[in-house]
Amino acid sequence: MQCEEKRCVFVCTDSDIRDRAYYNRLWLAARNLNIPRRKWLDELADCFCAFSGEIFYPSGERYEIPMIDETFGDDCDCRWLSYYLKPDETGNRPVSRSRMYERIRLIDLYIRIRHPNIAAHFSK
Repeated sequence: MQCEEKRCVFVCTDSDIRDRAYYNRLWLAARNLNIPRRKWLDELADCFCAFSGEIFYPSGERYEIPMIDETFGDDCDCRWLSYYLKPDETGNRPVSRSRMYERIRLIDLYIRIRHPNIAAHFSK
């Protein structure tokens, strides 16, 4: 796998998403971007269309970005994003944890592409 000529990004795994610390860091980063919930899908699509690098799973297998509309389904109002980004009473943690891993993976990928300096802290 050679990535010298193009930028190479690795997506998170399901076990990363299940890790409480990783999930909380990703949630906090996504929340602090202050993207309105109805703009998220456009942000994701614009980011992925403009990205000219290569995307892989940590195993080295190529990751194909799924269709945004299919991944988020009939949720045109992005209610899922509202629930995902909702904080608990302290404001420092998510009120609940989502099991929609592919949606979370796309948010993670967005941050890895657009904000790599932030994404570098997810696994620490």
